[in-house]
Amino acid sequence: MSKYNNQTFLGYLGLVPFLLLVGAHFLFEHPLLGQAFLFYSISIMSFVAGSLWRTSNTNKFNWLVVLPTIPTLALALFDTKLALLYLGACYVFILALQKRTEDWPILAPDYQRMRERITGVVLVCHLFFAAQLHHAVV
Repeated sequence: MSKYNNQTFLGYLGLVPFLLLVGAHFLFEHPLLGQAFLFYSISIMSFVAGSLWRTSNTNKFNWLVVLPTIPTLALALFDTKLALLYLGACYVFILALQKRTEDWPILAPDYQRMRERITGVVLVCHLFFAAQLHHAVV
């Protein structure tokens, strides 16, 4: 299995917890499911941002990639809906930054499509989960 095939497979595999937790919360609405989703998302966001950190990038780029991950834990402690919306936006922001790197054009097209698809699905999962939480409160 080539490097990009392995990354693509693992990328899609990383979607499974997002989808399962959204589905489980839709069926059961247990508060621990929301916390599990939130902390899984924080972990994945930190991983994705950290994977873009390179010594070849400018300091400005490296700060832009990592900076959005810093407030996520504080947001999670105060307002889960806000944290979910913020995290969803962070995934889009990180992808936009990655597309501006010199590495993006030389990445395999399958990997590029995978990153775009996963970001879209993860964003929808965050929006859907936040909407479920809003519905449960109202």
